[in-house]
Amino acid sequence: MSRVYDVIVIGAGPAGCAAARTLAKSNLSVGLLDKAVFPRDKVCGDALIPDAYHALKKLGLIERVIDISCPVRGMRLTGFDGSNVLVRAAGACVPRLKLDELLLKSAIEAGAEFLSGHEFARIADEDGKTYCVEFFNGNDSVIARSAWVLLATGAAIKPIQQAGLLLRAESRSVAVRQYVRNERLAKDFNELVFAFDRTVKGGYGWVFPGPDAIFNIGIGFFGSAHKHSNPRRAYEGFVAQLPLARDLIRDGTILSPLTGAPLRTGLAGARFAKGGLMGIGECIGATFPLTGEGIGKAMETGMLAASAIIAQSSSGRGAVAEAYTQGIAGLQPKYDVYRKAEFMFSWPYLTNKLVTHADNSLYIRTKVEGLFNETTDPAFLLTLSGWRQILFGSGNEVQNVRPKDRIS
Repeated sequence: MSRVYDVIVIGAGPAGCAAARTLAKSNLSVGLLDKAVFPRDKVCGDALIPDAYHALKKLGLIERVIDISCPVRGMRLTGFDGSNVLVRAAGACVPRLKLDELLLKSAIEAGAEFLSGHEFARIADEDGKTYCVEFFNGNDSVIARSAWVLLATGAAIKPIQQAGLLLRAESRSVAVRQYVRNERLAKDFNELVFAFDRTVKGGYGWVFPGPDAIFNIGIGFFGSAHKHSNPRRAYEGFVAQLPLARDLIRDGTILSPLTGAPLRTGLAGARFAKGGLMGIGECIGATFPLTGEGIGKAMETGMLAASAIIAQSSSGRGAVAEAYTQGIAGLQPKYDVYRKAEFMFSWPYLTNKLVTHADNSLYIRTKVEGLFNETTDPAFLLTLSGWRQILFGSGNEVQNVRPKDRIS
């Protein structure tokens, strides 16, 4: 028996659920299918930075997410030489196991029909108006039909290729993480720590505090740097070098093995749209270069695709694809700058200069905070005047940082 919907969404992560909720609230019938049985875990840093807050507000879910998260006051950027600066912004950490379950419930609550254990197999355009999508549920084949299909299957190559959206198979980055509980250090810890260390060549490490005194500790690599490193050894080296990470593990309880996953970043490697089929989230590279943050932009791409269908479906596939592609194009400049900024953060001298001058210069710190909060154009990182400020600082705009804003 064939199931029929207005829209089929393949994948129930943040992108898929954001799209499904948006579509269902506009009274479209939505089939939301995923090969996993929820709740399910996913390798992630678990951090919600301001762009995720903005997306959750649009979805009407920010208060629910805050209730299950650990709030933070900003990002602590630590240079190769130990220098550090606090970049203030609203943020939080919540394990993906809990976040994705909440997002899925919100999509179902809005009216989407969720089918778990359904693995995407193939898609066929029947008549230029209707797609036939086949899934495997155990040994059974399940057929679903719809006018529109959204692919939200993450970084896995096979589904993107099966959908005909793949341009480049290689994932740009790799990240690994581990959960550790430490009740002593969790009492006064409310920052996202991004730390640069020579043990993670071509990347950085992080320490993020989550609910219930559980910390997410991990490392990520820029571009293809992971090809020249052993992620496990790099992680062990990072933990050994960073006092905070070392203390967390020494008198904490390790809750999970070290787990890794590929990342597709930079809005590259896949077509955004092909007829009435659109890719959303990480399958089109919605994860940011440099920071590796992808939750907020995944939800944003899901809402962009849903909005294009809602507003332009009566004008046909071409109009919907064009509206969605234009929406994605509006995000592209920021991704391009972040990609180029990876080069800068690969050089210890330049990274240390940026951190030091952000700590001492109100102007530089405001610029960095604007980048993190998405309130200013990040292109200043690539301008001549921006580089002058980064390398030499500002002689007349110095603001002392209070001792409580520093970490040792």
